[in-house]
Amino acid sequence: MKAAIINQFGEAEELQIMDVSKPKINDQQVLIKVAAAGINPVDTKVRAGTSGMSKIIKLPAILGWDVSGIIEATGKKVTGFNIGDSVFGCIGFPGPGNGYAEFAVADPQLLAKKPYNISFEEAAAAPIVGLTAYQAINEELKITAGQKILIQAAAGGVGHLAVQFAKMNGAYVIGTASDKNERFLKSIGVDQFIDYKKKKFEEIVNGLDAVLDSMGGDVLYRSLSCLKRGGVAVCLPSSTKDDPKAISLAKKYGVKLTWPMMHTDNGQINKIAEMLEHKEVKVFVDKIFIFDQIAWAHKAVETHNTKGKVVVRIN
Repeated sequence: MKAAIINQFGEAEELQIMDVSKPKINDQQVLIKVAAAGINPVDTKVRAGTSGMSKIIKLPAILGWDVSGIIEATGKKVTGFNIGDSVFGCIGFPGPGNGYAEFAVADPQLLAKKPYNISFEEAAAAPIVGLTAYQAINEELKITAGQKILIQAAAGGVGHLAVQFAKMNGAYVIGTASDKNERFLKSIGVDQFIDYKKKKFEEIVNGLDAVLDSMGGDVLYRSLSCLKRGGVAVCLPSSTKDDPKAISLAKKYGVKLTWPMMHTDNGQINKIAEMLEHKEVKVFVDKIFIFDQIAWAHKAVETHNTKGKVVVRIN
């Protein structure tokens, strides 16, 4: 089979399409014929060697966590899934994954059946950003009706789903992005749009209940000043974890600040599948690349200018 291999950490060009042996499964695993793989910022950071996850990956490696496809084989002890089922999920996280390949091995607990009314590309786009946004809104921030939340980079992969989850909970949502994304964000529920290139959000909003920050650094520092005392901020980039200045500012403003790590959850991935099927939420796919263009897919994500998700079509 063909797979995208990295032999060393570095630039996107380190991703090389090569012929490798088809993987074998044990009694508790399934083999997926991969239709599409989602590309996330964490994918690019692991490939570059700048993520903490890079330390637990043995090279050469096949990366890739977000996948969709059709079950090709099932282990003897697998229940709930059958050969021919269309599925999607976040496989092997944290760890090397193995989704950048024509066939991938997965733990059934990490999968959900793909809704019949969404494409394989949409399904592959959903797992990591869906779980990250769902957990941030419901577990960390615990958003409830009537609360006001500021979502930074609201048009991004995590951001655009966080907007939808917050609206489902009845929140008033303020979203930052560039002006080209204003119409998109208002179409998915943003109540107040701020063009971060033209306006300073901290001069416009204050007394907020919650902030979801996907940037870290100066954006996080300024975001903390927008919270009311007792408010909560979630910062997603793990590279900024335990930033001393952010911790000091959180203490100064009397707010709670956390850097959560997304965790796989069978119940949540199935709930996300149900919401996608019922059109309660929608995952937006900005760009679709073919497998031979996987390096370009990584480069597209690294521009930080994509809306929603980038996906690679594999089979």
